[in-house]
Amino acid sequence: MRKIWKTAGASLVLAAACAAAAMRLPALSASEGALFAAGFALPNGTVHALLQPAGEDDTRAQQSAAAPSQAPASSQTASSEAAVSAASSTPPAATSSTPAVTQRVADTDLGDQILETDISENGTRQGDIYVSNKNTYHSLDVAQVLSETPPLDIRLDGTPMVLLYHTHTTEAYAGVTRTRDPSQNVVAVGDAVAKSLEAAGIGVIHDTTIHDDPVFSGSYTRSAQTMEKNLKQYPTIQVTLDIHRDTMTTSSGTRYKPTVIVNGKKACQIMIISGCDDDGTLGFPNWEENLRLAVRLQQGAAELFPNLMRPLNFSPNRYNEQMTPGSLLVEFGTEVNTLDEAVYGGELFGQVLAQELKKLAQ
Repeated sequence: MRKIWKTAGASLVLAAACAAAAMRLPALSASEGALFAAGFALPNGTVHALLQPAGEDDTRAQQSAAAPSQAPASSQTASSEAAVSAASSTPPAATSSTPAVTQRVADTDLGDQILETDISENGTRQGDIYVSNKNTYHSLDVAQVLSETPPLDIRLDGTPMVLLYHTHTTEAYAGVTRTRDPSQNVVAVGDAVAKSLEAAGIGVIHDTTIHDDPVFSGSYTRSAQTMEKNLKQYPTIQVTLDIHRDTMTTSSGTRYKPTVIVNGKKACQIMIISGCDDDGTLGFPNWEENLRLAVRLQQGAAELFPNLMRPLNFSPNRYNEQMTPGSLLVEFGTEVNTLDEAVYGGELFGQVLAQELKKLAQ
């Protein structure tokens, strides 16, 4: 098995003001800012927000090319292999000949204003998948997009094909919320995605640079620098995934825990955000190419692991997705999912990604 490459970067300062990505909202307090991330409306009044740190590289304001060529200095190498569940305890992976057994969870009040629920079907259904189109000027025809091949040169010889990184590296799960510990935050989820890709013979770079601590504002500018550095060092990279953890809460304070049961084990539900230059002001000409990959991943997940995915979020924002024709942002669970659920979700999503990239290599 090829070694997963990892780098970790310099510390940067936590500040918590947020703003809406599609339109500016008033700055939130630190405690409020921690409660919101990319999401979509639920029928019972869940707050609908797709937020970004205020005053920084908001995806609508970040219209110049992403980055100075100099990436933040690397201060340490993160080792988070121990965070990934042991293979012996993981249910067997699904294949086309052994489909996964999936179960939708029933709405369950877990106390402390936490609702465990299934939100895989809250968008608009097109064929086998659900989508949530946030754009004003662009519609989404899933069948048409599926007929278009992503312009990716996928090789299965172990050369780096996929970059995993984290704009909000300190995002963590139940009981922690935020931490620099890579065994407890979204880095552990990235490790699980990388392991699944490696097992399929797909080369992976997992960059664990911290971009959101000690400074939160400017996270996307710093992660763009990390992307640029890796794309220069590993020019074979075709796909970049910014791995996050989401937050969803209602106006009454109920927090949502989206889960699905796959082969008898709970996984967090996952949301892909694929950006769009909806009004032509973002300097984001390749958004349609990214969307092709997003829709294929959504379709592949529906086939392998039904109800694993939340509706595809087709968003009028950029999130550094202008960097390659295979760049996406992926949210794994919320702050009330457990780390184990998120890591298992990462493992399953990695299998979906591997399946779809292998199809493109044929």
